[in-house]
Amino acid sequence: MKSAETFDSEDLAVRVGRKVRALRDLRGLSRREVVEAAGISERYLIQLEAAESNVSLLVLSRIATALDVELTQLLTDGGDTTLLARPTDSAIDENLGALIRSMSRAEQQSCIPTLQTWLAERRRGQRGVALLGLRGAGKSTLGRQLAARHNVPFVSVTREIERRTGISLDDLFNLGGPDAYRAMENEAINALLNRSDFIVVETAGGIVANKEAMGTIISSFRTIWLKASPEAHLQRVINQGDMRPIKAAPRALEHVRNLLISREDEYARAEFVVDTTDLSPDACLNEIDRILDLPATLMRA
Repeated sequence: MKSAETFDSEDLAVRVGRKVRALRDLRGLSRREVVEAAGISERYLIQLEAAESNVSLLVLSRIATALDVELTQLLTDGGDTTLLARPTDSAIDENLGALIRSMSRAEQQSCIPTLQTWLAERRRGQRGVALLGLRGAGKSTLGRQLAARHNVPFVSVTREIERRTGISLDDLFNLGGPDAYRAMENEAINALLNRSDFIVVETAGGIVANKEAMGTIISSFRTIWLKASPEAHLQRVINQGDMRPIKAAPRALEHVRNLLISREDEYARAEFVVDTTDLSPDACLNEIDRILDLPATLMRA
């Protein structure tokens, strides 16, 4: 026999799926249009409408935005979907036209940069989160856990480069040198901009040496510098199984310290900084959720 809690969860999943489908039909929107606006996969939307998927509040909030309704309207009982209809395109055009006509030429000119900035920030927030930092900062561990927590894909730029070239990074450097690697890094990162889903991206520690790639990441994603002390960086690298720093100590620690100093200004271009030195992975994830205003846990169907 199922518990009351199970029934409540199932009822919620069915209710949310039914409302999303009804609102999509009411708007006259195809699944493709919704997934592109919300930054999710079409398969995910199909499962959501059928109450067959676990949905995070982060994803559901983007779907609500795509449907022009408040998130609470998808979660609460009641509310005839016919009352949630958005203004018709002609009404929107008329309202925008009236607003623009009411402005002076100088006001119209001055609002363009503001509107462009707003659109860029909105699209950047919808595209995903990119983690920056030196090796050992926690990008792989926290990136995967963050993606799993919010039921979104995790993408490692270095793994994408290896997938595209069919060879390891070491072989790529040996065959083509830094220029070949940076060209592939740019290609891999630019390809991420064509995705329609929200993603968590792990960048390479040396991305700061590639101005084009660094600029694309900063301008296209919400960014977090995962910062740590030189000692923490070194110990984590050793914990990952790389014993070379032990043989090079204490020069290894000095190398890490100098590397952090040389890259600090570039890493600091990130929108946020999280010092992972003395924090557990869960504490780091909670801090990331807090600063990005992401829900801390999944809303499970």
